[in-house]
Amino acid sequence: MNVDGARVGQLFSNLLANALSHGAPGTPVRVSAEITACGFELTVANAGAAIAPDVMARLFQPFFRGEKRSEAEGPGLGLYIASEIARAHGGELLASSTPDETRFTLVVPGA
Repeated sequence: MNVDGARVGQLFSNLLANALSHGAPGTPVRVSAEITACGFELTVANAGAAIAPDVMARLFQPFFRGEKRSEAEGPGLGLYIASEIARAHGGELLASSTPDETRFTLVVPGA
């Protein structure tokens, strides 16, 4: 499987920054990566309030920031860029959010 390491690193950095910014203070951010017969998966998960369904539907749109939490936040391009990097690798970026956990998973098929 060939990937652009710098771009996948950028995707990971964007997901990690979001998890640290939006996760519950004092709780860990969990990261896992796995190569399987089906491809590659990278997951970043954090605890905190669930993302509302209307916000989930727009997460990967450019310039969308959801609920503003601090003045230091960026322009709302991080998740959009991450999703475009996933797409450029023939994969996808998935998001799920419950009251217990918010999880972003990069899935790149291939062996």
